Amino acid sequence: MEEVIKQAPEHISKEDIETIFKKNNDNVIDTLIELWDIEAPKDTTDSNPEEIDLTTPENKWANIRDVCDSYDLQMKVHMNNMKSKTMI
Repeated sequence: MEEVIKQAPEHISKEDIETIFKKNNDNVIDTLIELWDIEAPKDTTDSNPEEIDLTTPENKWANIRDVCDSYDLQMKVHMNNMKSKTMI
């Protein structure tokens, strides 16, 4: 739980973090995804993401690019929010 609190956005209270953590059955990854409002990587095959074959280099790098792009987008949103708060 302490790791989730350390990695959560600054504007969310500890009580809200605990509520979301319990709602996600103490799953750290799902909690952080919900806290940061990150989109899940897009599925490149069927509707089941478990069927993606990550052993081929193309799929592995496509998955890495999706994750990095999602992170970059969320970081940009976060930095823009921080910038707008300091300008007020």
